Amino acid sequence: MQSSIFVVNEEPYCIWEVDLPGRNIEFLDGIDPEYFNYVLKVHTEAEDRKCASIALRTALHHAMETMFSLLGAYIQAPDCVHAWIAKCSNKDLRELVEKVGSLRNDLFTKLNIDKVSWGNVADSVFRCYLPETEKNKKTAQLFASLWNRLAHEYTDNSHVDEYNSIKHGFRIRSGGFALAVGLEHEYSISPPPEEMKLVGKSEFGTTFFKIESIGEGKSNRSLRSRRISLNWNIEKTILLLQLVSMSVINILSALKIANGVQPGTCKFLRPQEDSDFEKPWSYSPRVTNL
Repeated sequence: MQSSIFVVNEEPYCIWEVDLPGRNIEFLDGIDPEYFNYVLKVHTEAEDRKCASIALRTALHHAMETMFSLLGAYIQAPDCVHAWIAKCSNKDLRELVEKVGSLRNDLFTKLNIDKVSWGNVADSVFRCYLPETEKNKKTAQLFASLWNRLAHEYTDNSHVDEYNSIKHGFRIRSGGFALAVGLEHEYSISPPPEEMKLVGKSEFGTTFFKIESIGEGKSNRSLRSRRISLNWNIEKTILLLQLVSMSVINILSALKIANGVQPGTCKFLRPQEDSDFEKPWSYSPRVTNL
């Protein structure tokens, strides 16, 4: 019987297995690293742009959740990924992602690094990719910056609410919104359309209701609903999904190498141009939420 002590965020566990390395590799081999590329291809070629946009947005949320789950397991339990991911709640994962991005954290890690940061984690992930070259250093820096930016989006409350509204009961209305402002000539009477100034708009987005408590305390049963609308750009969604899909493939390769798989049999991917890491954020609807 084999065992391993690991920590999920701050909670300790011990896994017992007859063949722990074998079970861990079985789990890693079962993850399809090309799945998100398949979803991307299918829906970018779809004729129904409205339905395809929601499918791509859902895939991006799902891909980020997968990427950060694999990163969390890589940081804290590379020898028992199957157990770490199974025990990691959504709340734990978001807390861990926020801590990695903070200047100060005391996260438990099994990696040989001085401090848990996106930079140090990326250096570890890519240590077998063109080692001791400038391209290795630059690639690690670019992915570290990408993961840091995606961490803010992954933990953003509006994004969390949107993902939950999509996957739990499909509680969303598809489509973006436009926001325009103008000066009233008379109180509560809108100015003529030609005087309105467009602030921003998007064809793509979602609107959903968030149910909130009125008052405090667990015994309180009073609720209210808040309408939340999000705008997003389909080009940004597609480009981010490509980058996150590459990240999943790279982290999975790093996990396999950490478990004894020969580096030469593992694949690492990155965009051809460094500027491709910045490109998604060049697309913006200007107004992102309401």
